[in-house]
Amino acid sequence: MICIKCGKEIDNDSVFCTACGARIKEPDTLVLGEEKAPDFLSEESEPTMLLSDEELQDAFIDQYGGSDTSPQFGEPADESRDFFYNSDTAENTDDLMPFNEYRSPEPYSGNDFSAPKSFNDNSDTMPLDALMEEQGYIPEPPAPGPYNEPYNAPYDQPYNEPYSAPYDQPYNEPYNEPYGEPYPNIQEQPPVRPQQERRRKAPAPAKKTVKVGAGRIIGAVFVSIFALFFLLLFSLTLSVKLGLSGGIVRNNIAKLDDRTLLESEFDGNELSNTLFGSLGLRSATGGLATESSFRNYMLRTDFVNYIGRTAHSYLSYLVDGSGSDPSITAEDFVYDFVKANNKAAIEEWGYSMTDNEYGIMTQNLESDGFSDTMSIPQWSSSINFSLRNLKFLFSFLTIAVFLIITALLFIWIAVVVDGSGRHITGFFGSILNISGVVMMIVGGASVLGSALAYVFTHQTIFYILSHALMTFALIALCTGAAEVILGIIFKVVKKRLN
Repeated sequence: MICIKCGKEIDNDSVFCTACGARIKEPDTLVLGEEKAPDFLSEESEPTMLLSDEELQDAFIDQYGGSDTSPQFGEPADESRDFFYNSDTAENTDDLMPFNEYRSPEPYSGNDFSAPKSFNDNSDTMPLDALMEEQGYIPEPPAPGPYNEPYNAPYDQPYNEPYSAPYDQPYNEPYNEPYGEPYPNIQEQPPVRPQQERRRKAPAPAKKTVKVGAGRIIGAVFVSIFALFFLLLFSLTLSVKLGLSGGIVRNNIAKLDDRTLLESEFDGNELSNTLFGSLGLRSATGGLATESSFRNYMLRTDFVNYIGRTAHSYLSYLVDGSGSDPSITAEDFVYDFVKANNKAAIEEWGYSMTDNEYGIMTQNLESDGFSDTMSIPQWSSSINFSLRNLKFLFSFLTIAVFLIITALLFIWIAVVVDGSGRHITGFFGSILNISGVVMMIVGGASVLGSALAYVFTHQTIFYILSHALMTFALIALCTGAAEVILGIIFKVVKKRLN
């Protein structure tokens, strides 16, 4: 509810106003939100005061002084003293003493300390300046600041007078902070802002353009040719070493179809007819063997395995450098193949050949030049190069030397072009791309070329090579593809550097 004396909002169950101390009466109060305040206490339960108003007045005079003309309780007076009750020492609510209605007195002036005082009266307080002067304390002047002229205003004259309005008058003027105005003869300076540390991104260094003369470019081209040559040697020898070893070729030849092999052409005729004529088997068997029966005889033999064994011995000697000279003669062929497959002759012709017949076959093959055709020394003399030395070419040590030389030539290219990244990546990419393309062509020609050549020519040699070189072709294709990929990477880097 609201007190009608001072207009302050108080609790609905209050007996006295906590702001002005007025006694709350039924007609003098208004309850918020209602036309009439409800009765909190009935007549039976309403507490009664132990002392009447006159007795309270007498007790007040005895305690604080006064006369009969002192204002009565409940009436406002200018010289009345604030009167509070102590709720802690009261035995019950009836012992509580009400507030007096009072008005703040005028500010006290004078030295009569016997006059009544209010709780907010500080008239007996000595000012700080007077106290300092009485004790003989002379303050030191303030140290000059960062300004050009020190401030010399008297200390006892503040810039803003304190507010001295009567306590009962409302304060409506704005409050001015002390020293709110700038010092005289002082120029205002803009506030100094702390420097903000800002990490600036370091500018990217300018690309150093290396100019390479035409002479260096030409020199790098010549070095690149040698690097390409040794890179091709490395790739080819590695592919031969891994893909043309005796065991691998023997396994590939074992996949040949013996009938297709016998029907292929050799020296202008089918292979079976050529062998039949070279052996002179008709005369050796007294007319029992014919061309058609000889083909059936060859199908009963291990002719394909014999070719695989022969290829194994030749390649092991040339590529791996193992064993002695594997060259076969006419006598070797007759005794290692014909005589070893005598069982097939008995099954086909019902006739077991004798040593006399084997000798006739040997003479026929010798007259046909079989031994010279299968002789490795004869091959070496025809090309003026000892094929025995191929084992040094295809050794792993030589292959490693080719790789090292290639790497050194690559480094030499980088030195010739004066370390220019654009030219280095360009030359490296070109060398790798050319070598990779050549190796892919070699690998593709080894298998696809042999197969296509056999389709068009139907030659025995192409049919055998299409199977014997299968592993070598696969390794060559993989090596070439890897080099092409590396070359493309170098080309892409070159474009980024431009």
